[in-house]
Amino acid sequence: MAESALPSEKLHPDREEPHAHSAVPYVIVWIVLLFFTALTYVTGTMHLGKWALPIALAIACVKSALVVLIFMHLKESSGTTRLVFVTALIFLGLLMFFTVADVATRFKLATPAGAPFGTERSQPEGLLEHEMPAEPEQ
Repeated sequence: MAESALPSEKLHPDREEPHAHSAVPYVIVWIVLLFFTALTYVTGTMHLGKWALPIALAIACVKSALVVLIFMHLKESSGTTRLVFVTALIFLGLLMFFTVADVATRFKLATPAGAPFGTERSQPEGLLEHEMPAEPEQ
């Protein structure tokens, strides 16, 4: 008895044949990624204060979403693959949230002297106030 079905068709009978992809969406996404890379550079050279991190993260999220949806074909994947990806994003978000919450809620003494994020406590020589040499009295 000759079987006409390929072994992969037996394992995945509902799977469709892969279809050809046009290069146009890839080129468009590549140009958009170049734009966002330039935008990342421009915003990195600007002094945006506390907005620098949220803007950089937003740009990075848009770029990564484009790569995942278009280049990695998540847009065309099954529901299980999408669920795994969303679950990984949720855990990554939780990791980032708790890390930022930990750093943001530390008391000031935990910030080392001379650290770039501890400039309100830092002295020019990197010494704390009690370590500064006493000024001579007149």
